[in-house]
Amino acid sequence: MNLKKVESLLYKTGRALGDLNAIKNGTFHERLARRAVKKVVNRVTGRIFKI
Repeated sequence: MNLKKVESLLYKTGRALGDLNAIKNGTFHERLARRAVKKVVNRVTGRIFKI
């Protein structure tokens, strides 16, 4: 198992634990909204700086 796979596994585990914590606190929908906004902003930024 190389370093990239370990890093990916740790990131996914942390994300899942954060999701569980958000569900427990009742803020999961806010977390999903932030994730969606981040995805859109990253796509737009990527297109701007690709040129």
